[in-house]
Amino acid sequence: MDHAPDTRTTPTTSPVMPLARPAAAPWLPPVPAGVRRGSRTVAVVGACGGAGTSTLAAGVAHGLRRSGEGGVLVDLDAPGGGLDVLLGVEDEAGARWPELADARGDVDGAGLLAALPRWRSVPVLSASRRHAGAPDDAVVVDVCTGLLGAGESVVLDLPRPNAWSPAVRLLVAAADQVLLVVPCTVPGVASAVAACAALRDAQANDPWAVARGPAAGRVDAAAVQSALGVAVVAELRWDRRLAEAVGRGEGPPVGRRTPLGRAAAELLDVLADVPAEARSRSLTGAS
Repeated sequence: MDHAPDTRTTPTTSPVMPLARPAAAPWLPPVPAGVRRGSRTVAVVGACGGAGTSTLAAGVAHGLRRSGEGGVLVDLDAPGGGLDVLLGVEDEAGARWPELADARGDVDGAGLLAALPRWRSVPVLSASRRHAGAPDDAVVVDVCTGLLGAGESVVLDLPRPNAWSPAVRLLVAAADQVLLVVPCTVPGVASAVAACAALRDAQANDPWAVARGPAAGRVDAAAVQSALGVAVVAELRWDRRLAEAVGRGEGPPVGRRTPLGRAAAELLDVLADVPAEARSRSLTGAS
C-alpha cells in the first residue's frame, strides 16, 4: 500500500561531497565526428542480496527504450543463473556472455545488438545458467564499449561490490549514473552504507538511492536518505504480481501503473534533467 509521503529530492540536494573521477575512461576511443554514442551508462547495484537490483535494472532499460532513447540491458552478475531467466527469455535464441569469449578489440555493437535475445523490446546480454564462469575482463570492457558505440544507452546490472571484477570496477567508475537499491530495513541501510564506501573507493559518481519498500518498522525513504547522505530519487514499492509474472515467464510487470513502471518513470524524469554534457563523461572523460 502506498501510504508513505513523497520524500524524494533532486540530486542537487545531496549533502555528499563530489567524488574525484578518473581523468578519462582509458579504454574508450575518441568519439568520431558525426557518430552518436550511447546517451548514458546507468549502473544499478543492490545494497544487499534480494534488493531487487535486476528487477529495477530491467525496468530502467525498458523505460529508456519506451522513451525512444534506446537501451540495452547488460548482466554483469556472472557467474550466475542468468538475467534471462528472470525475464523469461532463457529459451530465446541469441548470444550470451559465453558466446562472446572471442569478442575483443573493435566490437561491432550494432551487429551484437541484433544478435541478442530480447525481453519485450529490450536487447539483453545475459550470463548463462548452462555455462558457469565469468567473462574475461577484456571481453567485458570491449563488448560494453561496442554497445556504447552502437548509439544506445547501456544499463548495467551489477553484482554486490565484494564480487566486482577489475572490469566491473572500471565500468562503475565510468558510469554516468549509479543507482543504489536500498531495502527499507535496518540491515538494508547498514549494507547500503558499506556499498557507498565501495562506490567511493571505485571513484564512481555520487550514487542516487532507490528505496525498496515498504517494510515493517520505522525505516522509510527519508530515513534512508538521512542515513546515507545521498538523494533518494525514487521508491520501488512491493508488487504482489511480480513473483507470479516471473513464474509465468513474463518477466517483471512494467506497465505505467505498476510499481516498477512508476519507479522507472520517476528515475527517467530525474535523468532527463541531467545536462547532456554531464551524460557524456564516461565517453569523453571528466575532471
